Amino acid sequence: MKTKSFTLKIAALIGKLTEFWRRRRLPSNLPDVHTAPLVLITGGSGGIGAALAHELAEAGYNLLLIGKNEDRLRSVAARLQKISSGEILSLAMDLANFELHDKIDDLLEAKGYHVEILVNNAGLGERDEFLEAEWSELEHVLDVNIKVLTALTHRYLPKMTARGSGTLLNMASLGGVTPGPYNSIYFSTKAYVVNFTESLANEVRGKGVYIGAILAGPTKTAFHHKIDGQNSLYNYLLWYMKPRFV
Repeated sequence: MKTKSFTLKIAALIGKLTEFWRRRRLPSNLPDVHTAPLVLITGGSGGIGAALAHELAEAGYNLLLIGKNEDRLRSVAARLQKISSGEILSLAMDLANFELHDKIDDLLEAKGYHVEILVNNAGLGERDEFLEAEWSELEHVLDVNIKVLTALTHRYLPKMTARGSGTLLNMASLGGVTPGPYNSIYFSTKAYVVNFTESLANEVRGKGVYIGAILAGPTKTAFHHKIDGQNSLYNYLLWYMKPRFV
């Protein structure tokens, strides 16, 4: 716990030291903001998303957790509300249904929030190797890992730069920097996330917005069981991390 506290203090110090550099090209006529800041986390009902939500809830942030399993989302939100001074909201939806994305803004408007931090954490992997997989399965992985992430970024990043404040955090993977036979689509989508994140970070430099990516290795979540990946080679080459550690 002491190590974690020290790490957070160092991160806060670095943030203050780099604040001027990040905001050096901001216009003088930034708009007044009359809504409260909120953290939007996709895939927030379990794994790394839920672990990150726990950290932010302890710090008092307002949160909106999005996922497909409504019961699990409500359970996580209720648990986090007990430890947080902020408001913990949840919204069950299939993000691959892009027509439903307006519901996010409807909820934010009704509650008086804006997305100050966007965590694109939702992600999928394929169960079968490319030659044997059904196209519908591969397409769904592409939709969630690339199109959903890109669509939400396109929806909220321009608003962040307009305010001169915000954070975008994309969930990538060590698989984003290496080929992945038998998980070729998943690894390739994470390569997109890495490249996309680095490109955007350069585009918004100096506009008050922080953009980063998490390149996690094997983590103890339900992800590997969903894709029958518990016997994959990387499980024997790398150690599993706990979500809270990531």
